[in-house]
Amino acid sequence: MLPPVTPPSVGDDRLAAVYQLKIHLLGISPQICRRVLVRGDTTLAELHHVFQVVMGWENWHLHRFKLWGKEYGMPYAGGIYFADDARRVHLGDFPWQANDKFTYTYDFGDYWQHQVRVEKVLPPTALVAHPVCVSGRRACPPEEVGGPRGYDQRTLDQFSWSYEAVEQLLAGENIFADDVPTWFWTYRPEHFDRQQVNDRLAKVYQLKGNPDFLYSQGGYDYFFAAERP
Repeated sequence: MLPPVTPPSVGDDRLAAVYQLKIHLLGISPQICRRVLVRGDTTLAELHHVFQVVMGWENWHLHRFKLWGKEYGMPYAGGIYFADDARRVHLGDFPWQANDKFTYTYDFGDYWQHQVRVEKVLPPTALVAHPVCVSGRRACPPEEVGGPRGYDQRTLDQFSWSYEAVEQLLAGENIFADDVPTWFWTYRPEHFDRQQVNDRLAKVYQLKGNPDFLYSQGGYDYFFAAERP
């Protein structure tokens, strides 16, 4: 049985601590993962957006954390009810130790499950300001591909199409006439741009506490409109 969560007391250093988290998207091989540094005073509402940005999701769907046997998340119309306000629950409210784990689920249709492991609990000096992604592997799946099984099939379809497209080009045929998903042209499964992720995390930190951002759903285009090329 999991021990009860004790609220932080005055002077408790868990909120000031820095947590190194490894986020691993389950059900896909080779592994898609990210490693990020986050302060303990980050709320779960903010952590949701941190995870969305570092993984590469677009915030189109509902989500849910499960920590210490209890579910947390941001309430949306027609969505799940949560007993606690995620804007008032902090990562550091829980007595984490190295190798503790929790889950983050995104999109209850495709049902993307992420296992999050606390790799290290570091002193406050380990992170000066906003969350930082320190490493990562492979690109996040596109939205609406049907979960891990759909991803496997569609990336296979993408590979087959690209092979056929090369043959068509060599034969002088017009490949642009093909009716294929837009991401067939742009998705690179092995690509990961840590600098772009950290640029976005810096923007998230600037929006910290902004209710329009915390409750936003349906994509980040408005908030990240001025990104570098």
